[in-house]
Amino acid sequence: MDCRHRLAFGPFLLDPVAHDLLRDGESIALTPKAFDILLVLVENHGRLLDKEELIKAVWPDTFVEEGNLYVMVSILRKVFKDHGYIQTVPKHGYRFVGPVKVLPVEGLAQPEMGAELGVVPAHGGVPEAAVVEAPGVEARSGRATAGRLRWLMVAAASVAVVIAGVALTFLMWARLGTSAHAMKDGPVRSLAVLPFETIGAQAGDEYLGLGMADALITKLGNTGRIAARPTRAIQKYQNASQDARSVGREQNVDAVLDGCIQRSGDRVRVTARLIRVGDGMQLWADTFDEEFTNLFAVEDAVSARVVRSIRLELTGEQKERLAKRPTTSNEAYQAYLRGRYFWNERTGEGLKKGLDYFRQAIDLDPNYAEAYAGIADSYAMLGLYTAMTPNEAFPKAKEAAIQALQLDSELAEAHATLAFVHFYYDWDGPAAEKEFAIALQENPNYAMAHSWRGFNFAVMGRFSEAISEATLAQAADPLSAIIGTNAGWVYFLAGQSGRAIEILDKVIEIDPNFPRAHFRLGNIYEGQHFYNRAIPEYEKAVQLSGGDTYYIASLGHAYAMAGMFTEAQSTLRHLKEVSSKRYVSPYAIALIYVAMGKKDNGLDWLEKARLDHSTSMAYLRVDPVMNCLRSEPRFAVLVKQTNF
Repeated sequence: MDCRHRLAFGPFLLDPVAHDLLRDGESIALTPKAFDILLVLVENHGRLLDKEELIKAVWPDTFVEEGNLYVMVSILRKVFKDHGYIQTVPKHGYRFVGPVKVLPVEGLAQPEMGAELGVVPAHGGVPEAAVVEAPGVEARSGRATAGRLRWLMVAAASVAVVIAGVALTFLMWARLGTSAHAMKDGPVRSLAVLPFETIGAQAGDEYLGLGMADALITKLGNTGRIAARPTRAIQKYQNASQDARSVGREQNVDAVLDGCIQRSGDRVRVTARLIRVGDGMQLWADTFDEEFTNLFAVEDAVSARVVRSIRLELTGEQKERLAKRPTTSNEAYQAYLRGRYFWNERTGEGLKKGLDYFRQAIDLDPNYAEAYAGIADSYAMLGLYTAMTPNEAFPKAKEAAIQALQLDSELAEAHATLAFVHFYYDWDGPAAEKEFAIALQENPNYAMAHSWRGFNFAVMGRFSEAISEATLAQAADPLSAIIGTNAGWVYFLAGQSGRAIEILDKVIEIDPNFPRAHFRLGNIYEGQHFYNRAIPEYEKAVQLSGGDTYYIASLGHAYAMAGMFTEAQSTLRHLKEVSSKRYVSPYAIALIYVAMGKKDNGLDWLEKARLDHSTSMAYLRVDPVMNCLRSEPRFAVLVKQTNF
């Protein structure tokens, strides 16, 4: 487009020379990149410009996330909110749809092609070389003087634009909180993304708020540069009344990202803000309007703004991870978000619902790696919680995890789940360690991967490394009941019962109704022969869990160890009755026989547990309740069949 022309549309006038947008003669402040994007769109009015073409035109030779383009377009949409000039074509790009008139800039002399302009001297005068007259116009002193004046006016206008730009930038920093100001209270190294509040949710949209948070947690966590609290840690704040700063203090993070989602038909509006916990300063806030079918763009924009707000320097590879999209199908993505919503409930029913949604996502996009990882996670948890037999659940979990990694070899979740299967089903410590190492290389702040890796090290007898992993897991997710409980178990296996009890007491103080913490506390008290303390903890675990069969078996074991054989025998009969109706781990039955002194019966059931691939067999080398069998040849054979 010839810059000697201005572009008019509706009440607006776009002046490429002055780099200005006017409405009814009044200048409208735009960032330089927003202006550049508008100029490219208007110059190509009526033509669809794809996103890559726009990015190359405005950010040549620079790697820029697509979210930056989305933010600039959002700024322009706010300027033209009553006119609808900018049309989004989903999955393609943008088009300027308003009628445009080209108006010449009257009376302004322009330089000839190839003419060189002198440098404006420091005193502000205009050098002779800067006065270049229009072709075909006789050079007279009056014209030359007028040309000098016009160029002086242009130079002055340019200086004014620069000053205005600096002033505008200063004002924007003052309003939103600059990166430098954001760093005043120390760098932001940890972040909690709260479930977004869902306003006017339609039927079936209950997953949106948590789904948006989960997606942002994954995107930011995958950079490996910021510790984002995992979804399970923040799930409890859904529909809670706590303010962001108090949540941030509770989660022990530097900043909190929260917001709301409002859906209206096929449009969605997302408002987000970043709060520094130390002083409550709002570092950044914005509103994003988009078609509901393009939630990706909102997530890209929000995550990009967070990175800029906290001055997080990313490498090219890390930027690619931040901008990476898991699928091109919005329908598949919606199914995946629903799957994660139900998976995070961690109930048998929730896991099965999540599994159905992950399958739907794969039906819609067979190359959706994260959906395969979701299937792997679902089967792994169903196997661990004995909602399915291990031989039914874990092979399917492994198959789905391998499929996910064939599609995306850098997917930390799939590596961690594959390691989980190697540990609990294959009883293969070295194979598990290999996958855990890769998962944590891809996402160093993956709390559950650290926690599970701690188990693997403990069973392999590498207790200092196990404690180190448990500590890292707690640092990444300090309020997690399961992370804390796992840490207590690791310390106990490492021979530090006192420290284990301290950790579990803190978990129970935070969440008195978490059954596994009471169960592990019962394990520790029983290991110390404090049966009068162990039995109440086991009873509490059974009550809170709704009758978990392994917890019942551990209670029966404690009864027998305390000399309460009638109660132990009654518990054994109960478990055998239950096993006729649903799955009960053979390892659980073995526990009671062993405690009653019936070693052969116990070993028979442990052999069944080996064939059944019971998950507790992973701990056979170090489980204190099996100490009485360690001199038995049959037991030694069983231990050798686990590769730890």
